[in-house]
Amino acid sequence: MKHIFFIFILFLAAGCTTQNTRERNTITVSILPQKYIVEQIAGNQFPVNVMLPPGASPADYEPSPQQVENMSNSFIYFYVGHLGFEKSWMKRFREAAEDVDYISSSKRIDLLRSDVNHVHEGDHEHGTDPHIWTSPENVKTISRTIYETLKQKYPEKADTFKINLDYFISRIDSLDYHIRTELADTTSNSFMIFHPALGYYARDYHLDQLSIEYEGKSPSPAHMKKMIDIAAKKNINTVFVQNQFETSKARAVAKEINANVESIDPLAENWLQEMYSLTAKMKKALTTHE
Repeated sequence: MKHIFFIFILFLAAGCTTQNTRERNTITVSILPQKYIVEQIAGNQFPVNVMLPPGASPADYEPSPQQVENMSNSFIYFYVGHLGFEKSWMKRFREAAEDVDYISSSKRIDLLRSDVNHVHEGDHEHGTDPHIWTSPENVKTISRTIYETLKQKYPEKADTFKINLDYFISRIDSLDYHIRTELADTTSNSFMIFHPALGYYARDYHLDQLSIEYEGKSPSPAHMKKMIDIAAKKNINTVFVQNQFETSKARAVAKEINANVESIDPLAENWLQEMYSLTAKMKKALTTHE
């Protein structure tokens, strides 16, 4: 059935590929934070199409035929490169729309593997942590990739793109300074999270990410017990959760250690605002109370 469904998608998208690339002005991205970053560089000059809708899981999402058609009408697709749904669909996207330029946002980024900062994600290519956008330093690199791509496509607008890039990077530098200042006087460096989405944030700011989810799967009772023991030993007072993933087992761990459950949204569209919000919550979580 899925094979027939995909043939239909290819047929639908094929009708769009005859359109001259120069007539296209839409940019496609995989997730909402990328949309925000693209708009900081490009301004409002290009509509931005997002493949993953709000609330959907990036691990196993299946795009609709309409989304594939919209992607096929784009002139660029900035993809993350290691999200679960990208692994399943990127080859099909390329087959459906061969004349779209596919640009990896992971270019020139030092990627984390599954054995770093307790990141365990079996559904990611070669154990790569895909959450590159949770690092301000990574986002500067992503922004430069977007700038270089748009500059090449539209050299007459290069000056505008450069002004936008420089301004956005200055805001990221301010964010980075804020994070380092806020976390400088915390009393712990270990935090607990259900889905290990903050590995790059942890690397940037010398934190230890403790993941309840294990190898990309819901944790076993034995792993739950292990995490409860670790949390008690490290005096963890907060368990972070995301709405795109189950929360019941995270709440069970939090109940056992008498910790708060705090929601974060690394997939929020307003990346800068979410990073400030995350940092406020992280500072609170890393301040232990005897």
